[in-house]
Amino acid sequence: MENFGIMEENNCILINFPQGAGGHMLGRMIASCDNVAWYDHEQNGLKPWLPYNEPGDVGFSKMHFNKRFAGASGAGKDNLRIPPILSTAKSRGITTTKEDMQKWKQKLSPNNFVYTNHELLDETKELFDPAKYIVVIPRDIDLLIERWMRSSYYYFIDPKDKTYLARDLYNDKAKEQGITMKQALRNDFEVQLSNYKEHITDQDILVEEIQDVLDFDYFTDICNRLDLVINERNYKRCKTLFENRSHL
Repeated sequence: MENFGIMEENNCILINFPQGAGGHMLGRMIASCDNVAWYDHEQNGLKPWLPYNEPGDVGFSKMHFNKRFAGASGAGKDNLRIPPILSTAKSRGITTTKEDMQKWKQKLSPNNFVYTNHELLDETKELFDPAKYIVVIPRDIDLLIERWMRSSYYYFIDPKDKTYLARDLYNDKAKEQGITMKQALRNDFEVQLSNYKEHITDQDILVEEIQDVLDFDYFTDICNRLDLVINERNYKRCKTLFENRSHL
């Protein structure tokens, strides 16, 4: 195993959130800070306040972004793309280790970087620690489901087959279980949010409503806890993109 030294970098900001909760927009707003690296692949927008624009991803929101930097290849693994993790990685035949994440921490240091994900919180912490965590636990599951129906509903599950969407996955789950698609979705959200509530700590940042980051004082408090350097001009640019979104 490669020797990374005694001190491990603590510059990764994990955003754990259920689909539809607006975690990518939160990630863009965090990336507006001067000491946070942005995934500046042209399809993400060269800056965090510029919209996602992958031509083939018709149903994706303009707040979405992939973990790719400028020059990354269109598909597969390379040194300009941070790989998926845990269940997402497994579904794509990829193994991502703690050592892989530590290499990225070192590569991007001294900047911080955001890693958005929908994985279970305890499993994420095991893979990334030491790290910083923002955990999104929406207060209203019914509203979350409505938001999901306007956003993640249209997302594909695997980039190798962009015809099989999240709506197809949950329709299949509903048929298998003899319930409605919304009930199947609610069941998964309840498991996920229960896990978040069990494993969140006082050191983690809890966000209950993504709209709250539109309040600059609220955003400032989050950034101070993460030791981030706020760029108010860039924050306002991201806020404009946020306020113009259609699915939340």
